[in-house]
Amino acid sequence: MRYVVVIAAIAFFLIWDGMYNQGRYLDSTVRGVSHVVRSVTGKI
Repeated sequence: MRYVVVIAAIAFFLIWDGMYNQGRYLDSTVRGVSHVVRSVTGKI
């Protein structure tokens, strides 16, 4: 049941972000995660 709540919350956030913010928060999150991955792996 815990996982259902987490998945529903993530799905709600993605739908809300896409509809009202044109994906702004998702885009910044992806950029941040890719920056962290690049810095950890050492690739530029």
